[in-house]
This record gives sequence, structure tokens and C-alpha cells, in this order.
Amino acid sequence: MSLGSKLKDLRISHKMTLQEMADALNNRNPHSNFNKGRLSKWEHDTDEPRLSSLKQVADLFNVSIDYFFDDEKPDAKGNPTAEVIAAHIDDDTPESEREQIINFIENLKKARK
Repeated sequence: MSLGSKLKDLRISHKMTLQEMADALNNRNPHSNFNKGRLSKWEHDTDEPRLSSLKQVADLFNVSIDYFFDDEKPDAKGNPTAEVIAAHIDDDTPESEREQIINFIENLKKARK
């Protein structure tokens, strides 16, 4: 799965438009200059974000920046990675609970190996 596909999947799973995503990123960092055109190019893999921009996107969606570079795909049963599961957690889930869920999933994956 390409970086752009992962980015689009995260955005859609959070029920955001490109404009809403750009606004959310700009609100988090007043010195940033995200816009829907740039984000669209990233999603379509016609342009690549800077690492600093990608870090802001990862922070927005509460995933590790490694998520965008990890080639791990769902297993044969279709089980998604921990980051995709975490992306589907409700927005009102406290950060501490999100971390516990991700750690639990990571521990299960380690035990499986």
C-alpha cells in the first residue's frame, strides 16, 4: 500500500474531507501551510510530503510515522495493523486508553512471532 493510499485511508476513516484535514493540521500548528490541493497530491502519490509535514499528519491521526513506511499488510485473515485499528478508535477515547490498545495489539503480534 502506498503512502498516499495510507494517508487517504486514515483521512476517510476519520470522516474528514481534504479541506477539513488541512484545517485541522493548520489549527494544530499556526506556522504550517497545508491545503487540500497539496494533500490531494500526496494521496494520489504525485507528490511526497516532507518528513516534518508527515510527522504532523501522523500526530493528527495518532499513528506512528513508521505507519507510512511500513510495508506490513493485513495477514491472510484480513486483520489490519495496530495503526489502522487505532485509527478507528473514537475521538473521545483518552490518549492513555489509545496507548494501552496499541500496546496490547503490539504484544499480541510479538507473541505470535
